[in-house]
Amino acid sequence: MTIHHSPYWRLSSFYFFNCVALGLLLPFWGLYMQSLGYQAAEIGFVSALLMVTNVFSPPLWGWWADKTGKRLKLIRWGAAASAVCFALLLHDRGLIWMVLSIIACGVCWQGINAQFETVTLDSLPDNSINYSRIRLWGSVGFVFAVSGGGWLFDQLPLTLLPVLITCALALMWGSTLTVREPAKTIKVQQQSQSMWQQLRQPALIALLLALTLVYFSHGSYYSFYSIYLEQLRYDKTTMGLLWSIAVLAELVVFALMPALLKRFAVSAILLISLLATSLRWLGLAYGADWLAVLVFCQLLHGLSFSAVHACAIELIYRYFGDSCKGRGQALYYAICVGTGQASGALVSGWLWERSPVISFVVAALAASIAAVLVIAALYLPTLSLSLRRGAGTRPD
Repeated sequence: MTIHHSPYWRLSSFYFFNCVALGLLLPFWGLYMQSLGYQAAEIGFVSALLMVTNVFSPPLWGWWADKTGKRLKLIRWGAAASAVCFALLLHDRGLIWMVLSIIACGVCWQGINAQFETVTLDSLPDNSINYSRIRLWGSVGFVFAVSGGGWLFDQLPLTLLPVLITCALALMWGSTLTVREPAKTIKVQQQSQSMWQQLRQPALIALLLALTLVYFSHGSYYSFYSIYLEQLRYDKTTMGLLWSIAVLAELVVFALMPALLKRFAVSAILLISLLATSLRWLGLAYGADWLAVLVFCQLLHGLSFSAVHACAIELIYRYFGDSCKGRGQALYYAICVGTGQASGALVSGWLWERSPVISFVVAALAASIAAVLVIAALYLPTLSLSLRRGAGTRPD
């Protein structure tokens, strides 16, 4: 099945509005909290909360979706609930209220993301490498949000931010109503080999740890990049443009990933991307006074996020097959994305009080260790075959 025979725009619209919400939240929520008088440790803590929910909610939703086979119905309910929960933040009622509202929203929002990845991949059963051509519309949405938000918040107060994020989440829910349940969706039956047996493979553990570390390394960037730029006296329009450059690079790499996966081994793409990630954080640590360095570092986002994410989605889908596909994607989001980003945000909050440079150097070190783990995994036989396989094959 080719991309042209799939529900392309219906699937793409979910990623678009999902990432519009993220594009408003990630660059500007820290600034919004700072404008309300919150401290750096509190900002880091709240930034980590949405990521913490990514640790436990995806496995729960994945188990529920695989067990019932009603994946799309659960996605719709979760999307609606996320918009309602975020609407509780339209007025600031203090840190505790914000914490509870973010947790409630995150359980629903982060829980459905992995399940929608499965819906998308099920809509491309014989050509999953075309996933990137659908996912790139998330990058378009993010660019739209960060560039538009940068300009908007130079003109209007940041108090408008919760309203815009709530609207984006509501539109995301509306997009789920246009998607149909893929014919490939199945209810989980008894399995000859549990996913837990697969997770005991040392090389797969090494891969998951590497992915966790690279998401950990993004903690300082997602929580404090805009604050960092403000401290260096860049205006909000420039901030928005820099975020946009990163996501434009993300979009280009997503568009190129199908061709890259056909031509190069997944391991080579992943390793180069991890090394580029380390270089990116070192550039922000020591070269942020120069706009050219900031632009270069933002261009590396195409590798540090897009390539890493596309490689991870493909590898996880290969490994867990049809019977555990929902829980496989959920574990990736929980263990790697959730734990990695949450711990990264928390640690960056502590380090930022000491020095932004130290925070980004620690991030660079984490990405470098991730690269070493991928190299080690190439010599562990249980994973090396999957890392070297062509993109079109996966174990079932």
